Amino acid sequence: MAVHLAWWGRMVSCAPVANRRRAAVCKYRRAGYRPAAGILRASLVLGLLAALLMGSPAKRKSVGEARGENEDLVLEATIYVDPADVKEVLGDDLGGHYIVAEVKVEPKYGKEISIDRDDFVLRTDKDGEKTKPFVGSQIAGREALVVTRTEDPNKHRSGISIGGMGGGMGTGGGDNGQATSKIQNAATVKDNPLQKVLDDKILIEGKTRNPLSGLLYFPMEKQKMKELELYYGGKENRISLRFK
Repeated sequence: MAVHLAWWGRMVSCAPVANRRRAAVCKYRRAGYRPAAGILRASLVLGLLAALLMGSPAKRKSVGEARGENEDLVLEATIYVDPADVKEVLGDDLGGHYIVAEVKVEPKYGKEISIDRDDFVLRTDKDGEKTKPFVGSQIAGREALVVTRTEDPNKHRSGISIGGMGGGMGTGGGDNGQATSKIQNAATVKDNPLQKVLDDKILIEGKTRNPLSGLLYFPMEKQKMKELELYYGGKENRISLRFK
């Protein structure tokens, strides 16, 4: 009799595995567990993350940022090298002849500082060329000074069309070409609405204790961002920016 009971217990303990699994699933379901819902939620989260990663725009190589400071102020700058980026900022690519910098100047410790656009200088390592920013009338004014550079008598280089008679453009020792200029007749040239856009967005000059921001227009073309350096201020308190 004892032997039969032992065998009967073993038979009970060896119930089909499928029955035990079915019982476990029923138990979890009664407790509110839904395995399919968990898998669906995980899939939705992974899909959303993938969409965000694919949809985030890559940083453009033609737009760079930099930050520097001295004893008086903090300077932040974003530079637009490609004409397409310039057009996005201004609505006009300025003929591809200008590099635009968006700058923010913030005084330190409540100091009053004086902002002068001529304190900004853009330099390129390519040929040592340096330039100061132009104002709207020098770029899109009625009295346009058309400058054409030639490297030699048999080779012509594209010119830069600027307005007004202001300075601000210089070249380093690497430029051995010659330049010729011709002033347009103001009476035959219509007012250019671009001048107002440029003047409205330009960095304001003057004394301030508050942060100021605006655009600077440098007559320089066909440069790589890594070759550009923006100076601000004199030698004793100069800020030098390289863009990334």
